[in-house]
Amino acid sequence: MTSDELLARIDNAIEELTALRLRRSNFPEFDKIETDTFGEVIDKLQIVHIRYWHLEDQMAEEKDDSRLAALRRKSESLFKEKRPMLVSALDKAIVSRIANGSPEFGDNLKLYKGWN
Repeated sequence: MTSDELLARIDNAIEELTALRLRRSNFPEFDKIETDTFGEVIDKLQIVHIRYWHLEDQMAEEKDDSRLAALRRKSESLFKEKRPMLVSALDKAIVSRIANGSPEFGDNLKLYKGWN
């Protein structure tokens, strides 16, 4: 197989995967995400990670088994429920923007002097 043939196969695979992801029926509704902008979802994801890091620190120092179990439940909730929900919301926002042909995320983007 030549490099051109290989590149053509890769391009076709990417196109097929993109077409699959762009089908709106593949996305569940994310009613738990109450946000207006892409940046707010990123902020929430950062907060989840920071909370997780704090929980890891607390778990490393905790001596009481019952309190350690409570901290583990909180950390599992963050990474098994909240984080996947936020990542899926980001995926949905990105794919929705691509499907609609819009390169931007939201109409209320901040523009800074010299950077717009």
